[in-house]
Amino acid sequence: MDELMFRQYTDRLYRAVLQRLDREDPDVIEGELSAGVVKIRNAAGQIYVLNHQVPVSEIWYAAGDRAWHFQHQTDGHWLDPRNGEELAAVLGQTLSRLAGIPLEFDIPQ
Repeated sequence: MDELMFRQYTDRLYRAVLQRLDREDPDVIEGELSAGVVKIRNAAGQIYVLNHQVPVSEIWYAAGDRAWHFQHQTDGHWLDPRNGEELAAVLGQTLSRLAGIPLEFDIPQ
């Protein structure tokens, strides 16, 4: 994937994640985009980070003591090649725990 296409994919991904978080009470969970990094914070001040690594065309996500490196697949999904986990599912699981409420994410393909 070339750099322009990767940036377009990540821009759509960031917009989708932030729009989903905007539907929640910002005192419970809130997302913010700054300098190409999405920081997601809960009421206790815990921060999870979603960012993109252009040289390797990966989305990196850090949630507490875990981290994933997602690659865009030809079918449109973002998968971590090390364990096969899918980005939308990982975001839903980790951010539901962070916020203490059920959250689901629909990631554009």
